[in-house]
Amino acid sequence: MRQPNRTLRAPSPHRAVAALASPVIGYFVARLLLELFVLPELPVYVACLAVAVVLGYRAWTARIDLRDDSLRVHNTLVSTTVAREHVRRVAENGRIEWQAGRSRATRSPAETLRAPWWTVRTGASTYARNREELRSWVRTASRRHPDDEAAA
Repeated sequence: MRQPNRTLRAPSPHRAVAALASPVIGYFVARLLLELFVLPELPVYVACLAVAVVLGYRAWTARIDLRDDSLRVHNTLVSTTVAREHVRRVAENGRIEWQAGRSRATRSPAETLRAPWWTVRTGASTYARNREELRSWVRTASRRHPDDEAAA
């Protein structure tokens, strides 16, 4: 029996604050650059705010997509795809440990699995539920047998 694809997300208020704070931070970065260097104002503001808006959008859409054979972690800065059989563990600190081939284990942070410092521990149950759902997804992969996949 195949499980449907699922998406894990942080609580909406947390994602909204992160997304809305990004342009504000971009504005202050532009101000800092103008104070430190002699640069034309308009291009600096446009460039910093454009990057900040893109990062704000990525913060709003941060998620983990659980597919049949892999998971896709979308964070604010980077997205990563990890095959299901390579996932070793999901740590309490919000990192996914995975190992492909014979190389050393890689630890990738996931914004969906751990609350940021500024949330003051609100929404902890959502993050705990996301970690447990990901662990369950990994466990069901390890219990699958090749005969089950051939029948599906």
